[in-house]
Amino acid sequence: MTTVTKNDILAALRELGIENGDVVHFHSSLKSMGHVENGADAVIDAFLEAVGEEGTVAVPTLSQKNFDRAYEDWTLDRPSDVGLITETFRLRKEAKRSDQATHSVAAIGKLAEYITADHGKYGLRQGAYGDTPFAVSSPWQKYHELNAKLVFVGVSMGCNTFKHYIEYRVIEDKLSLVKDKATYDALLGRLRIYGRPGMWPYTDFIRLQSVLDEAGLLKKAPCGNTEFLCANAAEMYDFSRDLFEREPAKWLGGDVAEWVKQCEAAAE
Repeated sequence: MTTVTKNDILAALRELGIENGDVVHFHSSLKSMGHVENGADAVIDAFLEAVGEEGTVAVPTLSQKNFDRAYEDWTLDRPSDVGLITETFRLRKEAKRSDQATHSVAAIGKLAEYITADHGKYGLRQGAYGDTPFAVSSPWQKYHELNAKLVFVGVSMGCNTFKHYIEYRVIEDKLSLVKDKATYDALLGRLRIYGRPGMWPYTDFIRLQSVLDEAGLLKKAPCGNTEFLCANAAEMYDFSRDLFEREPAKWLGGDVAEWVKQCEAAAE
């Protein structure tokens, strides 16, 4: 069995271009690398060393079990449902966690308080997971504004939670074109909102991963039995939005593409 050390992980992060002072959010699979000496802690320590005292590291601490009741029984001490590394990270005494029921994050470092504060407190956006997870005040928008580095440790971009922020922005931007209230309400009523069925621009980020790679926007580094991936949040956002504007049916689905046309027609 392949054995991976903290220094192996650190070397892979350096190859990805992770530097002192960076803001990094990572998704992960511990077992993908093989046997990791000191387990989840070694991964976390490698990331923290890579960004140094001036940097910040964050992970998703999502609630996926009993998702339909997530908002009813949310507490800040609810365990993370997305892997041992994220739960180990959340439990560190220096970690800050955002107060949001479905798509919280935990962070350690210089900007940890800023990233996790006020999650969903303002700039609400309606959508499939509720109106707070990808709000203006969410960590996900802060990643965009900070051009955080999004790292994937042994997982594909199918696990890329940042994609939902992009989906929310697509919906928000198209609805903002519609000024007539009756038309606005009718178009909003066709969307999937948390607890209500409807359409939603679910995007295939496994397929988009290949396109990002072809465009030179994806860095890779081997580590043990797997590969790490890295993309910049702002670049991913801009590139994806351009694709979605040019080929909405291909990337957002036919029903959503027609919905987008109706929003745009209502603005004319």
